[in-house]
Amino acid sequence: MSVGGVGIPRLQDLAYIEVAIGNVAQGATFEQVRRALVDRAAAVAREGDTDGSYSARKWELARSDTRKHVHNTVDVLKELMRLGWVEKHILPSSPNSAYAHADSVFTLTPAGERWAALVAADGRAAYNALTGVLLNTHPQFEGFLRLLGARPDSSTTHLTIPLLRFSASGYGTNAAYLDAFVAFATDAAAQGTLGWTAEPEAISESVRDYVRRFEERARAREKEISRKQFATTCEEAMARFVFGAAGCPLDYISLELLRRWTRFLGLANFSYYAPGPSAMRLWPTAVVTGSGDAVAISRRVGKEVRRAALDAVWAIWREQRADAAGGMYLPVWQLRAAVCWKQRISDDEFDLALREALAGEHPGLGLSIHLDQASLRVAPASTKPLIIPSASGLRRVFNVISVAQEPTVHATSTTTQET
Repeated sequence: MSVGGVGIPRLQDLAYIEVAIGNVAQGATFEQVRRALVDRAAAVAREGDTDGSYSARKWELARSDTRKHVHNTVDVLKELMRLGWVEKHILPSSPNSAYAHADSVFTLTPAGERWAALVAADGRAAYNALTGVLLNTHPQFEGFLRLLGARPDSSTTHLTIPLLRFSASGYGTNAAYLDAFVAFATDAAAQGTLGWTAEPEAISESVRDYVRRFEERARAREKEISRKQFATTCEEAMARFVFGAAGCPLDYISLELLRRWTRFLGLANFSYYAPGPSAMRLWPTAVVTGSGDAVAISRRVGKEVRRAALDAVWAIWREQRADAAGGMYLPVWQLRAAVCWKQRISDDEFDLALREALAGEHPGLGLSIHLDQASLRVAPASTKPLIIPSASGLRRVFNVISVAQEPTVHATSTTTQET
């Protein structure tokens, strides 16, 4: 669904901007832009497929159906107009009206022409420039970075949203879970270490009111609320409250998009599984100074950063093993979350650090790192497996890791799969 004004546009992938502007620069029609975006979505799905679930047929059908991905196409073109990179133009109001705009073409502004040329020549510089423009265009984008600690004048170094983990066996009714959820959140806020503060009464009133309105809408539609839906609604209510209390009101969909955008841009990271009481933890992986053409970004990346992460692995491994249920291995996503949270780095930096260690690029590390493709349990949806290409080009998917204080570093694999 499109969002007008300066709200966060519903772009699941910021690279849609690059795809769309590149096609507009070549004189593409609305329908051609739509197909290019479908191709991008298909490529992302194919790249992320680790279990063979990718369906080429599904994407072929989406590409040929002129009503598919219309909202995505409209949203990215609207955003290009909002950024001042494409001249204003009428767009479809719904997928059913897209046929009437199929042959519409669009015109880049001088600023759009400059960014299109830049992204073709230097992707990193182009996305840094995009960050500057987004800061000027979307106050919520700037506010999000500020609250996480990514701006020079940020008053915090992270933002934590306490979330009581749901258990059907632990809470007999939705009301019982809601009471426990509110108590958990208010107790966590009282510690004063979350990056925001609020009175217990305000937390309780806001969360309960949000949940009540959700239940009323469900009853009006005669829809039954599952336990999972109820728990998710409590999370949405808490996240909405936290950002409002911290001075940057956000709906939950905007939060999900900003998490994705800032990860893609290398500016921030998040996890539900970092050490500590159950919570969604968000932290900066860069410092962003200025905005517009004057933006400057200093990311926590590079060989020294990755070596520091590897140096921290042993202590973090022992802490995580002490809390584990036994066995030699931990899920990669669990250790990754702990290290990235402690070191304030991105998932990609952690994964690259492991690949470098396995390749012997960090002499004197003193650790033996064993990876395996077996799986201890299903990985949470918000996490990803570790993928390391083999010498032959096969993409090996590793799910578990073991660490020991030994001088050698190597990987073991029980199976090899190409995805």
